[in-house]
Amino acid sequence: MTGEAGVGQNHSYRRRMMPLAVVIAVIGITLTACGSGGTSSATSSTTAGSGPNKKAMAAVLLQVSDLPSGWADSSKPQSSSSEAETKKAAQSIPACRAFVAQADIEKKQTQLSSATFNDSAMPSDAANEASNQVVGYGSEAQAKTAYAAYASSQTSVCLQQVFDNLVKEQVASINAGGGPPATVTAEVQILGVPAAGDATTAYEIVLTIDVAGTAQKIGFVVQIVRVGQYVISYNATMYQAAPDKFGQNLVDRSVVRFGAALAA
Repeated sequence: MTGEAGVGQNHSYRRRMMPLAVVIAVIGITLTACGSGGTSSATSSTTAGSGPNKKAMAAVLLQVSDLPSGWADSSKPQSSSSEAETKKAAQSIPACRAFVAQADIEKKQTQLSSATFNDSAMPSDAANEASNQVVGYGSEAQAKTAYAAYASSQTSVCLQQVFDNLVKEQVASINAGGGPPATVTAEVQILGVPAAGDATTAYEIVLTIDVAGTAQKIGFVVQIVRVGQYVISYNATMYQAAPDKFGQNLVDRSVVRFGAALAA
């Protein structure tokens, strides 16, 4: 998991752009509810298997030791308050049909979420942050079916169109409040990441924001890792370029810890 972004120096500028940063985090979290390739997925992949190991699932959640020096628990809960808004935006997009169907399926699975960690050396309203979530399925077959959607071309198309729609709404709202007009573009791309678990894929969404000729980039990265009957998502919002091997290190550390917990 990697990504690059730059942060503006003006505090009021950053504060004006925070609603857009919230959109990034919300969509990234909601991506964990993306799913398999059709409405029949809830039953078509069901096979015999043991239930999720919730104790082991807790071991995969990020810890401060997984992150660079200076990162800390931000005491900021992972937000899902805009999940309904995101789902509503996705419902009218053909590429998001699996997203919408799986969102309901995921709610019935065993899920755990980490704390949200941030770089305490950065301004509190524009600090790089990271978190992760894990979903435990009833069988490996179900997890494979869910993971398949993350690696499909339809997921990136869905994300691009959802971002375009939600960003358009946010920019209109910000500009309606007066002040210099903001323009924003969003770009979704598939990232190449080192192997992890049984399978992994990752996406980076970069928002380029311009206000009165002052530009800022905010990046959001989500990496999905499947380990047996579990699907783990790692999310990061980046206002500045991440340290070298930032994502690789935190993914590797938590996945190794998870493997040891499952084997215990």
